Amino acid sequence: MNQKLKNQIISYFAEDWGESSPQFEACTKIFDYLLSYPVDQLTHLTYSVLKKTIGDNYSTAELLKATQYLCGDKVSLLSLYFEISDEDDYYVDINYDDIRYARKTGKLIHPRTGEIIEDYEAKVFIYFKPSSLINEVQNS
Repeated sequence: MNQKLKNQIISYFAEDWGESSPQFEACTKIFDYLLSYPVDQLTHLTYSVLKKTIGDNYSTAELLKATQYLCGDKVSLLSLYFEISDEDDYYVDINYDDIRYARKTGKLIHPRTGEIIEDYEAKVFIYFKPSSLINEVQNS
């Protein structure tokens, strides 16, 4: 493990949030969780998985702030993905450009069928994967 890089990332958490903030603690717990498994075992992290990881002492808003930060440019420990569940409970990945288009137009086109998805916001789910930075910390 690249301890120097790990410490640098944690110092960013402290610098940006302050060591006594809930976001610092949440980011640190998520980071430790990501480092505790091989990256290929963490391919579909949902908010509920991350919530269990940090515990019940944090609000949904605190978790959202932490995950948004961890997807950002400065530390980029998580990569954000979208998926949709269709009527057969088949999950299909949706790219970000399609989500942006749907937000502008109110129409999301199913990537497999080409059909317009009614009430798409209720059917689109967010999930995360560890970024390449996690690999770098684990394997250096």
